[in-house]
Amino acid sequence: MARRNRFIAAKSLGTDSPSSPAVYRPADLQKTRIGISGSISGVMLTLLVITSCGCASVRNRISARSEQCTELCELSRQAREQGLASDADRFLDAAMKRRPTDTQTKLELAEELWNSGRQIAAANVVADLVAEQPDDAPAALRLARMEYEIGRTAAAESALRLAMINDPENPEALRLKAELAERQGDWDTALATYHQLLQVLPDDIATQLAMASVHIRRGQSDRAAPILRGVVHHPHATLAQRHDAEWQLGLTYARAERWQDAAVCLQSAAQKGPATSDDWYRVAYAQMKGGNQEAAFASLSEALKLEPNHLAALDLTRQIKLHDHQPITAVVPVGFAPQTVENTTDTRRL
Repeated sequence: MARRNRFIAAKSLGTDSPSSPAVYRPADLQKTRIGISGSISGVMLTLLVITSCGCASVRNRISARSEQCTELCELSRQAREQGLASDADRFLDAAMKRRPTDTQTKLELAEELWNSGRQIAAANVVADLVAEQPDDAPAALRLARMEYEIGRTAAAESALRLAMINDPENPEALRLKAELAERQGDWDTALATYHQLLQVLPDDIATQLAMASVHIRRGQSDRAAPILRGVVHHPHATLAQRHDAEWQLGLTYARAERWQDAAVCLQSAAQKGPATSDDWYRVAYAQMKGGNQEAAFASLSEALKLEPNHLAALDLTRQIKLHDHQPITAVVPVGFAPQTVENTTDTRRL
């Protein structure tokens, strides 16, 4: 019976030998497990070492390509700044052949291409990056700006939508959205977007000037004038921005036939310079229409100093000299006619 019981126990442990006196050995089974585990661990460790070596090798090659690309972009920039165009192109071609994969190096390459006048190639580099990383809002925004500057409006709008998914109130994204709307004549969207931008950047002078420009192009000089007056006296406006606003305000008054106000603003802006012969003719015309012929004659002299053969200035000077209480006729300066959507001449000088 004891023998039979030992046989049954042996069968239950997977051995056919009824005479095995020590079938169930916990210590031996534990050693077996340890041996198997050790073998597996050894294999895994070997694979890990091999894989790590392979990954390290790939990483090293990628890193080397990126470093070489960065160095070549820097050499291209230095050559370009020194006027060595052929050398700059050669370095830049070599940089493109390195085909960097990291974001920063790709953007560096794109910027150097852009600054070298190879705008389409630059946009293509950033487009590839955005295709790989569609959640990279700054890259998508840079692509949108590049496409806008190149003139590919549809591509710019597509990239801008992508950029604004994760950052809808980005000031530069809003500015570009407004500029795209202006380009397409969508004045309502442009103004609404500029208003939204001012909520983010309340003291942004460039946005205020852009809004005034849109109002002028829509024939709404009465809405542009208060904005421009605000810029002229804004404590955060630069001298150039105040100068631009003052000139635009003078033109706005001229369109509304507020000749004396126009003459004051235009003369002040022209004296701050730089002013062209056409600018001084505008000043003289406003002064003449405002009844100050003496001041108009002085401004015409300034115009003729810059361009002695300025026909309109010569003609108006002759009429003022011969004035015998007859109406003076003169060529209406560009920018003085009331502007509408159909008449959108941009007379900004800065």
